[in-house]
Amino acid sequence: MHLRPRLLLTLFLCGFPSISLAQAPELPTFPQDFVGKWGGQLEIFRPEGVVQSVPMELHILPLSDTSYTYTIIYGEDKVAGKRDYVIVQGPEGPHHWICDEQNSILLDGYYLGRTYQSVFTVMGNYLISNLEHRDDQLIYSIQSGKEAAIRTTGDQEHAGEEIPAVKSFKVAGYQRATLELLR
Repeated sequence: MHLRPRLLLTLFLCGFPSISLAQAPELPTFPQDFVGKWGGQLEIFRPEGVVQSVPMELHILPLSDTSYTYTIIYGEDKVAGKRDYVIVQGPEGPHHWICDEQNSILLDGYYLGRTYQSVFTVMGNYLISNLEHRDDQLIYSIQSGKEAAIRTTGDQEHAGEEIPAVKSFKVAGYQRATLELLR
């Protein structure tokens, strides 16, 4: 049996209307859907495995429509381990937020997909920070390493194509916590 393309398309659309009308699932809104006091265990990894595990809390609370607390507490001592930051909406739109460390340091972050992401360098090291909203949990992670590339490849012609230089960086540290709303 040979069907014409137009007939095939009609049969496909009529037979599978949910595919043609399906909508993407609604993503959480940052920071509104991240608001709360969250807690869990932060695991710190090195090449040999987990080298430390400490309690961690993250408090994201509204200050206004465009600013929120972003307080991180590491360890049992909630005073010594407290890092008070504020996030404010940036000029690039609702996906751009600026973390003010309240000491002259401002870190730009971007909410894409389900994840608030920030990339920065300090004292010769890079840090990639992610805060992902997954179901009713927040997944907090930081990757870090030296800012200097460990290898540069490409930067030559190959099979008639000009290949750009590509730099590789060592990932020397990784931290991850699964945070749940504190009751």
